[in-house]
Amino acid sequence: MWGPVCQYLSRHTGYTIRFKTSKDLQTFWKETNDGVFDLVYIAPPRYVSAHATAGYVAFAKEDDSPLVGIIVVRKEDPIRIEELNGRELAVPNLLAFGAAQIPQAYLRGKGVNVTLAAVNNHESVFRTVAKGLYPAGASNLRIFGMLDPAMQAKFRILWQSEPLPPFAFAAHPRMSGATVARIQKALREMSGNAEGRALLAPLNVKDIVRAQDRDYDSMRRMKLKLD
Repeated sequence: MWGPVCQYLSRHTGYTIRFKTSKDLQTFWKETNDGVFDLVYIAPPRYVSAHATAGYVAFAKEDDSPLVGIIVVRKEDPIRIEELNGRELAVPNLLAFGAAQIPQAYLRGKGVNVTLAAVNNHESVFRTVAKGLYPAGASNLRIFGMLDPAMQAKFRILWQSEPLPPFAFAAHPRMSGATVARIQKALREMSGNAEGRALLAPLNVKDIVRAQDRDYDSMRRMKLKLD
């Protein structure tokens, strides 16, 4: 889904922008903190870490698309939050912010202790819960919104978090201000044309707006331990 976006940005900026990923989430976080990537699209707490370690600066973000953690169960299961005590919760990664740390913190606050079961990615969370391998799973509302409607219909959202800052588009300090400004302009204009809207739709992103580092100060105040 991101490949065509990179191709679009290449055409509209004159730069060659290539999609790159890492072999797993932990490697991505390490490589980001090491400054491997010129540009990153990253969760808010990880952005704060990347800013502190490698100097990445947010320049764009989703508009009105805050990060919202969720806990889902199969639609036919009459499970309540309290009934998850002592059971396993499927999560994409043990260190995932919106889909592991925030849900677990909420459950602990309710006196509900769960064991987190890492199933590799968000897709696997929904697939394993749908198959009944786990009584519940944690993800985020944006990912849930990207599921096929038939898959969505298999679940009931048992809980969702308060809105948190959206994912950030951030640039490494080696990128010139003029380069970042041109990329920012192309991103912000995507929702204004049919081609751009068609590319954003599979990502469940409606619009992209300007961002600043201070937009993520709420994450800093949380003082989360990420590793």
